[in-house]
Amino acid sequence: MDSREVGDLLDECLGAAEAAGRQSTGVSEAGPTTQERLNYCSCRDSLCAELASLLQEAMDMKWPFAPEKWQYKQSVSAADKTNLNDLISKHLSQLLDLLKACIRAEEAHCALAVVFLVDRYLYWTDDSSRLLKITKLLHRRYPETPIAPQLVIRQARVYFNSGKLQKAEYILSSLINNSGTTGHWIYHSESDRVLVQAVSVQVRGTILQKLGLWLEAAELIWASLVGYYSLPQPDKKGIGTSLCILASILVSMNNEDFHAFRTNPDIDFVSPPHNLQSLVVFSKKKFAALFILSIFSDVTWGWKSSSS
Repeated sequence: MDSREVGDLLDECLGAAEAAGRQSTGVSEAGPTTQERLNYCSCRDSLCAELASLLQEAMDMKWPFAPEKWQYKQSVSAADKTNLNDLISKHLSQLLDLLKACIRAEEAHCALAVVFLVDRYLYWTDDSSRLLKITKLLHRRYPETPIAPQLVIRQARVYFNSGKLQKAEYILSSLINNSGTTGHWIYHSESDRVLVQAVSVQVRGTILQKLGLWLEAAELIWASLVGYYSLPQPDKKGIGTSLCILASILVSMNNEDFHAFRTNPDIDFVSPPHNLQSLVVFSKKKFAALFILSIFSDVTWGWKSSSS
């Protein structure tokens, strides 16, 4: 699909959400028509087995972020060497048709699960704005329907990218201070909460980096690394992202901040699986990129983007 076709489908979904939002209660008096219900069922039944499984898992709140096959594996096979965005890109038209059908059939839970699945791909293609508008309209109409933490953090990222740092900070601080709690989302494990907090801390660290607060930013990115490494299966994608951000921050630090970070008694440089003390030293010597590529290739394999 080209960008114009994607835009047209998103506009149709947004129009359907705006029409639904004009209702004053959670369910309209008449309810969806028989044809709207049949269209929803037809769209959902037409999904391939892999997408149907992912959609059900999203509805069941199996994960706070849509996972990649390689993300939590120590050993990656040829079958794992694809990204979720490849699957979403191939079936984007079908998924957006399903989103529109969900909205018209008043299937808010399924609609927000579809939004969850297409979110990362549309962020890459710079179409997050309309998707988040749809999310807000659905949330306003169906406030008890769970919204994935990935979507909440996506809003913070979009605010950050558009220069609305205070709004981004508010969202991230809320997630961090409330142990990842957001609306009616149900976590299936404590490690999922840790993951959401780690991502929130990571994004907040990038905000401080943008503001030139190098020491504070480095401490937050370090905290995100601790979170990613503490998971039952360390998050390769998150670790790779934080390592790259940390290297960039360390290169930009003045000597005073660098010394304060390196001698911080609350930071343990030797416990993680890799010698991060060496990363700190090499980063300050401007060899960070080469160093990361040489010793962290196993961590960052398959990583294409820092987005969650």
